[in-house]
Amino acid sequence: MPDLKRSSPRREPKRRFILFCEGKNTEPEYFDAVKRACVNALGSMMGGRWKGVLAGLGNYGRRWAAVCREHPAVGLVGFVGRGAASRQRAANGWGVPGERIYGSLADAIASTAPDFVLDVTSPESHREIALAAFGAGLPLLQAKPMSDHYRGAADIVAAGERAGCIHMVDQNMRFSALPRLTRRLLDGGAIGAPGQLDIVFAKPWADYPGTHYVTEPWMFLLDMGCHHFDMLRYVVGAEPEAVRVVSWNPAWGWHAGDASHVAVFEFPGGLVAVHRASGCSTGAATPWHGAWRIEGPEGSITWEEERVFVTREHRTEQPRRDEIAVPEPAARSGPEAVLDEFLAALAERREPECSGRDNLGTMAMAFAAVRSARQGGRRVRLAEITEAAPSP
Repeated sequence: MPDLKRSSPRREPKRRFILFCEGKNTEPEYFDAVKRACVNALGSMMGGRWKGVLAGLGNYGRRWAAVCREHPAVGLVGFVGRGAASRQRAANGWGVPGERIYGSLADAIASTAPDFVLDVTSPESHREIALAAFGAGLPLLQAKPMSDHYRGAADIVAAGERAGCIHMVDQNMRFSALPRLTRRLLDGGAIGAPGQLDIVFAKPWADYPGTHYVTEPWMFLLDMGCHHFDMLRYVVGAEPEAVRVVSWNPAWGWHAGDASHVAVFEFPGGLVAVHRASGCSTGAATPWHGAWRIEGPEGSITWEEERVFVTREHRTEQPRRDEIAVPEPAARSGPEAVLDEFLAALAERREPECSGRDNLGTMAMAFAAVRSARQGGRRVRLAEITEAAPSP
């Protein structure tokens, strides 16, 4: 591959991409399909696949290894695990040749000359991995949350920008069909300007004993919460100003930190978003993306399992309830969609969606929520979090 490690503000590649699509289908799913085709064709024209090093050999690392293995434009050339047990697991359970497994990212980079680094380690390790990748001038695709504290996340973003490296965070839920469709409905004025948004989530979340999700405090807010907080930012296209959170653990809960909460986010213009969640539910479960209800002056948008409805009911007029067709997943979702976007950003030398810089907004929501929960539900302005950290 040529040297595409350093990002560039030039927009010419993106302009050519748009001209290529001109006069064709303008649905977002079509553009995503074209994006994949362009990335794959670019890899073929350049004489090979994008070479990646995977840091992190746990369960999520295994999932990402499978995603990369199935992508026609990607080849993993190195695997990094600190512990001997994790390296052995990759060799025996994943079928990775021993010569491709390394104890440090520095050794893997020196031996394999990759095009990018994929970091799926735990949050406290992200800064070290990021600095090593950026120090080598390499683009970084990083698991969320970006760090275990906001200052660490800001430091990582600042380091990437100083190095001129492309940096993306794996916030994959926003790439699924329901948030994409809902944003288009709101942008089109389907219910007018939203004033209230409610998200309900209930799952037996992170029930594997000994993982950091179970043993570390506040992981439900930081890990699962930031999935939904990122979707919320994406869907409404705005940043909240303040949050109040009350959190607790049911008597049967298995997490060291609180795994149930109610969070109330205040947005400019009067929008209020309520996130009510239980991570140790043993009853009726919601989908992973939650059950959403968005209220506006012209009606509501609701997510009912995998279906989307726009409803208008008032005594002065005929009730209306329309099911909005959810596009078929021609555009892939989950990690596959994240990888497509990351590779497209490399090919086009541009900032990706869910860049590290953009993801600081999601991190601010998560850490403000934690601060409020720690302090018994105090109203916390997000500026308290962001202004305490250096600007990237």
